[in-house]
Amino acid sequence: MDKTVNDNWESYWRDLPRERGLPVWDSDGAVTATAQLPVFRPYFDAALPVLDIGCGNGTQTAALAEHFPRVIGMDFAQSAIEHARTLQAGTAATFRTFDLTDADAARAVHDELGDVNVYLRGVLHQMPDEDRPRAAAALSVLLGDSGHAFAVELAPSASASMKTALGQSPDAVPKLQRVFRYGLTPAAWDEGKLDAVLDGAGMAVVARGEVPLHGTDRLPDGSPLRLPMVYVVARNQR
Repeated sequence: MDKTVNDNWESYWRDLPRERGLPVWDSDGAVTATAQLPVFRPYFDAALPVLDIGCGNGTQTAALAEHFPRVIGMDFAQSAIEHARTLQAGTAATFRTFDLTDADAARAVHDELGDVNVYLRGVLHQMPDEDRPRAAAALSVLLGDSGHAFAVELAPSASASMKTALGQSPDAVPKLQRVFRYGLTPAAWDEGKLDAVLDGAGMAVVARGEVPLHGTDRLPDGSPLRLPMVYVVARNQR
């Protein structure tokens, strides 16, 4: 991963108190990973491990571990993994550092675990353009012949939703503001960009749709922040 991006994420997680719900995306598993199960579970071979890549503090990893026999949360930020190990202690999930843009690391994981299923929420859009093809190629290696990926990214309309929320008052949506202060600029994708990145690595989309991001921020009127997201379920082309 780009060093500046890596440093920004390390700083974000290092400075954040180890408490649940502080990241704007850290919604409860019941309204996120668990609620999304009907979308991707029919495609996930239950015999395969599930990797939650870009796991952050592990909220969704722990939720997934209630439904699959082996779930591993992975993040390239060591500070995020430390949060996850603290906050998810006592759950069935395990955690380790992993950089999705590192091809050698992806091959090593596949050598260790074999084919896997991957839960990937809000990861690719945060990467610099030059890193995305490498990430998709590594994802393809991890899936192998039988794995599937559930990839969720901000929808094209998310940028306008964030601008509207931020513009309501100087102190509106402070958790979202914190993201920007650390240089972690969310980027909504143009229509079809997610498909193009995956297709470039030889993956085919087998399902698609829309889901909300249940933000942990609240707007000045007390209503919860919601951001539109799009998802695909993909596998390697045969």
